[in-house]
This record gives sequence, structure tokens and C-alpha cells, in this order.
Amino acid sequence: MVNACTNDDPVPYVISEARLKDYHVISIAFDASGTAWLGTLGQGLIRHSGNSIAVFDSSNSMLTKAAIWDIAVDKKGNVWLGTDDLVKYDGSKFTRYVSGQYNLPRNAVRSVAVDGANNVWFSAGASRQGGLVKYDGNQFTAFTPENSKLPGNLIAGIAIDSRNTVWLALNDGVTATSIVRIAGSKWDIFGEKELGFTPYYYGNIVVNKDDELLASINYGLSSTIVPGRPQIFKFNGKSSQVIKLPEEDKKVYWTQQVFADSENRIWAAFWDEKEYGVFRNGKWELKDLDDSGGIFAFAQSPTGEIWLGGGKGVYILK
Repeated sequence: MVNACTNDDPVPYVISEARLKDYHVISIAFDASGTAWLGTLGQGLIRHSGNSIAVFDSSNSMLTKAAIWDIAVDKKGNVWLGTDDLVKYDGSKFTRYVSGQYNLPRNAVRSVAVDGANNVWFSAGASRQGGLVKYDGNQFTAFTPENSKLPGNLIAGIAIDSRNTVWLALNDGVTATSIVRIAGSKWDIFGEKELGFTPYYYGNIVVNKDDELLASINYGLSSTIVPGRPQIFKFNGKSSQVIKLPEEDKKVYWTQQVFADSENRIWAAFWDEKEYGVFRNGKWELKDLDDSGGIFAFAQSPTGEIWLGGGKGVYILK
């Protein structure tokens, strides 16, 4: 395990005042031009380009009031939304891909990612229903436990590394969790044996600049409050490394999100008086924000800014 403690040296960022204070932002992605796309909890999609802001919601688009859980932008600039369906915005119109029309295993999409070949990968599953879908621009290919090595149906997160390896985190139930690695036609399944412990329930996953998987563990379904449980870990395909939080043997953390920036710093959001933390040089610095409503998303702009999506807007660290 990596030991950690609080760090008195400040992170070299200055945080802005909250913007879009009336919006609950739960997902963020950037396109190649640096425009930020923000998904909200039932308030639509926001395009944030410099000082120009546009909101697409049920009043002016085909979007419903469903949450936009995840966003990915492909090489053509199409914005893909994981919401009540898979939705694409091409800059002028929205297209909705529904299960009945496109033979998808399920409608609700919790996670979406784009690989280097511009394939769109998205979750389309729930407990004992559906699974993973790949869209190559012409055809949808669904992977389920019945037709593939996918060990379960409910995908908590999708991440794609620089080698075009697709990583999945699956929650088939409390402690019935697994990591899947798809490299071309080769599938590898990782569980307790490879990780060295059994994750309780996955939150989200990302990959860092070293192509290591970084995962958060969600204890929101737990009926007990127990300190010292693993919250964040790295996995390189062979072994895992738990990233310990400050005084976690005495204190209970409720980790919501994890993120790795371009310098391999780890960012994490918590339900706590300290709402987020930054792990660098083997140490944590924990921070709180005034009246943020909680932090639910991280992203890094092409110019290096860190964006934090909160319950009461978005914060930009420059």
C-alpha cells in the first residue's frame, strides 16, 4: 500500500468562483478546440466555450430531463452522451439511438468512451440485463455474458488507454465485482486473485499516463460504517496498489470519483468536510469548497486547467 498524509505545499492551481451556479454538473468532456461539454443531473447539456455558454435541454432539443452520466467526444467532433439512451450531437442536431430501433440490449447508458479508431463503446446493461456495446459508425455490436466472455451485465465504467485497450469495471452485485481488459480479440478477466482483495462496488475508472487503471470503490450500498476500507487503487494488469487516504484507519471516507491528470496526479472527490483531494509525490492534499453541493466530475482541458463539476456549478483550477 502507498502511505499518504496531508501536504502543506499547495497544488499549483488557483480555483475560480463557481460558474453556472444553478446547474448540477455530473460529467465533463472537452473537444479538440477546448470547448467544454457539461452534463447535468436533469438540466440538459451545456456547451461552455470561453465566455459563450449554450444550454440544450427539453425546451429546445430532443434531450429529456434524464441525467447525463457521461460524455465523450470523437475525432470528428461528435459529442456522445450517456443518458436515458445513447445520444449524439454533431454540432447542429441530436440523434437518439434507442434499443428498439437499433437492436441494443438496453436503453440506459451510464458510461461512454471513444477509442483511437473512433469506435464508440458504451454500457447498455443493468443487473442480469444487457452489457457492453461497440459502435463503429455503421454497426452496433453487443457483448453480453451469453455471447462473449463478459462476466456480468452491469458496467460501472469504461476507460480506454493509449494502446486502445478497453477497460471495464463490472458490478454484478455487492462484492461480485470484476475488471475486464479487452485488447483486440483477447479478453482478460480480473478479480480477487489478481487484485489481492475484493472491491466492494465500483464507482468509476480512468487510466493514467502510464496506462495503469485507476479505480474508485463506492460504499454507498453498505449498511455499516467501517474505516480502513480500500477506496482507490491502481492496477497494471498484473498487480494492484491501494492508494491510502490520510488516517483512513480512523476516518470513514465516501469516495465518489477518481481522476488522473496529465502529470499523473490523482484527484478524488469525497462526501466529507473535505470535498476533494489531490495525491502527488506520495502525499494527499485535501480541500473543501464553500457551498459546492459536492463534487461529481473531474476533467482536464487541452490547456491544462482542471475542471470540477459540482452540485452548484463548475469550478476551474488554473
